Amino acid sequence: MANLSKKEQTHQRILSTAARMIRKDGFEALAVADLMKQAGLTHGGFYAHFANRDALLAEALDYARQESQDLLAATAQQPTSDSPALQRFLDVYLSEQHLAASPQGLGCPVAALSSEFHRLDASGQTVATQTVADLIQRLLRAGAGRLNADQAFLLASAMVGALQLARTLPATEAPALLARTRQQLCKMFLSDSVPATPAQVLN
Repeated sequence: MANLSKKEQTHQRILSTAARMIRKDGFEALAVADLMKQAGLTHGGFYAHFANRDALLAEALDYARQESQDLLAATAQQPTSDSPALQRFLDVYLSEQHLAASPQGLGCPVAALSSEFHRLDASGQTVATQTVADLIQRLLRAGAGRLNADQAFLLASAMVGALQLARTLPATEAPALLARTRQQLCKMFLSDSVPATPAQVLN
């Protein structure tokens, strides 16, 4: 943020705070006054940055999308073994660390917020669509030709659903469930029976 103007830095601070708040408590719980207080700013300064609350929510979701994308990509691209990239991505996404991310206001916004995307206005729903599409494209790239678009959608659905359901379980049970889910998904999508057609991978 060193090269940003003071106003741009403030804008980023608001978005960073809002992105954490929506992943932790959802869209409806975000109040502008509370957001600005948590960001260390005055309530009146909000409208120097956003036309309204809906505009903020759309930008905050996009900020969360990019933040999550960068973090998951960086983590999955640091191999600790000779595991395929898709397996490393599954290991990161269905990890205990990601399981605990949403209550801290972190992690994938699809898993944290997809059930609330319908609450957004038209511009926010456009960002939501892109957020889901990004997750599917990341799986296609990690699959390196092993998945087609339908398989990537199915895998994304399984990953997101497993993470969401695991967060409803007792802390003593959820990690083991995620571990078993990772194993099953690797069998389903990393076995030799999965078609490997490079032409099916998105550019």
